[in-house]
Amino acid sequence: MFEVRDNPSTPAGDTLDKVNVEPMAEGAAEGGQNEMVQQRHATLMELLQYEHERQGEERQQMQIDEDYQDHLQWRPEDARELMDRGQAPVVFNEGRQTIEWICGTEKRLRKDYKVLPRERDDEAMAEVKTKLIKYTDDVNMTQWHRSRAFRQSVTAGLSWLEEGVNRDPERELIYSGWEDWRNVYRDSHSRNLDYNVDARYLFRRRVVDLDYAVALLPQSRVHLLTMAGRHDDLDPEGIWYLGERLTGASETEWGTAAHIFGARAANIARSGYYDNSRRRSVELLECWYRVPERVSVFADGQLAGKIFNSADPLHAFEREAKSARLYDTVKFRMRVQICTREAPCLDMPSPFRHNRFLMVPIWGYRRARDGLAYGAWRGMRDIQDDLNKRRSKALFALSVNRIIMEKGAVDDIDDLREEAARPDGIIVKNQQRELKFDTNMGDFQANVELAAQDAQLIRNAGGVTEENLGRNTNASSGVAIHAKQDQGSLTTSEFFDNLLLAIRQAGQLRLSHIEQFYTEEKVVRIVGEGQRPIEWLTINQQDPATGEILNDITAREADFIVDAQDYRSSMAQAALEQMFGLLGQIATYAPQVVLSVLDLVVESADIQGKEEWVARIRKINGQRDPSKPPTPEEVQQEQAAAAKQAESEQLAADTARAQLGKIQAELNLVQAQIKKLGVDDVLKKVQSMLAALQAGQIVTAQPNVAPAADEITAAAGLDDALPAAEVTAPAPTQGEAAAPPQSEFQPAPTEQPQ
Repeated sequence: MFEVRDNPSTPAGDTLDKVNVEPMAEGAAEGGQNEMVQQRHATLMELLQYEHERQGEERQQMQIDEDYQDHLQWRPEDARELMDRGQAPVVFNEGRQTIEWICGTEKRLRKDYKVLPRERDDEAMAEVKTKLIKYTDDVNMTQWHRSRAFRQSVTAGLSWLEEGVNRDPERELIYSGWEDWRNVYRDSHSRNLDYNVDARYLFRRRVVDLDYAVALLPQSRVHLLTMAGRHDDLDPEGIWYLGERLTGASETEWGTAAHIFGARAANIARSGYYDNSRRRSVELLECWYRVPERVSVFADGQLAGKIFNSADPLHAFEREAKSARLYDTVKFRMRVQICTREAPCLDMPSPFRHNRFLMVPIWGYRRARDGLAYGAWRGMRDIQDDLNKRRSKALFALSVNRIIMEKGAVDDIDDLREEAARPDGIIVKNQQRELKFDTNMGDFQANVELAAQDAQLIRNAGGVTEENLGRNTNASSGVAIHAKQDQGSLTTSEFFDNLLLAIRQAGQLRLSHIEQFYTEEKVVRIVGEGQRPIEWLTINQQDPATGEILNDITAREADFIVDAQDYRSSMAQAALEQMFGLLGQIATYAPQVVLSVLDLVVESADIQGKEEWVARIRKINGQRDPSKPPTPEEVQQEQAAAAKQAESEQLAADTARAQLGKIQAELNLVQAQIKKLGVDDVLKKVQSMLAALQAGQIVTAQPNVAPAADEITAAAGLDDALPAAEVTAPAPTQGEAAAPPQSEFQPAPTEQPQ
């Protein structure tokens, strides 16, 4: 296709200011420029013609799909037949409701996104880049461009998002927008989800005023004057055939249709349009194409995978220091050529370092056999045609009268037909001749029933149910309604998934442009949502004390990530209701658990300004955002809290040790007291036993004392533990002679004095 080049003259990593963008000389348009550029131009034009023929069927059908969305659904021959019998070609556009519901869902659930760092210590800069992307969204009205592109992809099957850079100093540097599929020819052999993986070229066609084109490319003035013409004469697509099948085409011109159908021509097919403009225009082609080139690539280090660029000081330093290895390989390098169909006007390497196409496709559906695009209307068109015709036939059957009469019932049949068609007609019939009217209600009811079935089939084919549209259905319970709503969401999920992919790819382009071209100091305004104030953000600001660049956007690269927001609203709502019900039950006995997870619950809800909700809840609960790095103030607070916690723990430990020592001392005292109490009790018992023994000796020595002792004991309230009969004398010990029994009257021996 394109030849392999060695040693490219201009590295693709240079900025727009460094790239030589001078247009070719006037002779280049006439074949005087170098042969390589001329050869590339010839190859590109052959590819453009090839894609024009290959995508012809797809583009014709996509035009018809969009016309059906705009209520243009009658072919001229069918509309002419209706008007010949006095009936208006009325359009009953049921399919449009399906498209409107899908597009309305996208507007209601627009995606949020954020920038994630590639390195561990770059979280703060990733947050700055997230705010910068939101700023560029605001100034470029990106949300509306995306919604418009999404509508076109749902209707026709394909649309394009564009990311670029403005060189006009009066406009914002970073640009984002939308491009109509009619102006773009793609590499139709590309099948990858990422168009940049396997696509080789991308063409964009623009018809601009001749004076503007000459001012833009002054070196090609003569050639542009030669190529200029009327705007409508420059349309290579030819005539569009509204509502026609692939087997035929209508030759009805717009002026003829307006003359025949009058005010109804707005709802009828037209094959072209009348342009009597005297403005001179010229068609310019913007061709982005990839050329294989032999380059040097860093094998390791911080520049691993980067193509060596001699103009980059960091690349040159790494090569001279030999801190990173280089290897030679062949890679595709992006180039751009501005030309007409006859000659090139400008050819240059891409000024963007990302080496990618600047437009991102949003797909509807893709045909499996050849990858051609189509939208939701493609499956509803035939049913919509039948619906229009059934309703027209039903109206015709209801508005006409069939007359059954005997021959000679009236004198003039034409007068009879005219009077029968009038609501206040008077019919005079001859005597003894039968004449009656047949209302033809059978045809009316049959066509009305078939039309109702067509309306239901359109919704089934489009994937949007009655419950999604909020209409009365046979579903009685809330669970059944949610199930059918979810069915519609799942059926149309392909469109939203493709939009999510396109937003992510376009976001990567935008982020790369910000990191490459935002090199000067700039103050941007970040519009707050809800009650959040406007924030002013300064980037690339130089510290006067150290000379260091603060918030340097170009220092490191990051990744653009789309928030994984669930577009299936019914399932998300049901899950959220279940979560709130569970938290309500937990709150009755553990309210602290609910407070600790309340920020996560609100974060999962689909509400406006939920970031502010979550921020306030976390502030009240003393929580911080786990996805963001801690600020210096938060680090100081955490350190102070940790020190205070350590001090509290140390104080608690000292208090515990003191209390433990006091308890131990008290325990030792109690143990000593217990031990002392035990010794005193034994001593008292020994003393009691000794006193008892002494008393026993006295009683034994002087028996006459015993009665007196008993009286004293009884007077003290003491009783004898054993009866007198059970008291026995102690047995004599070994070596001691048993005392002889004494008589009751025998006196006891007197106690010998010690």
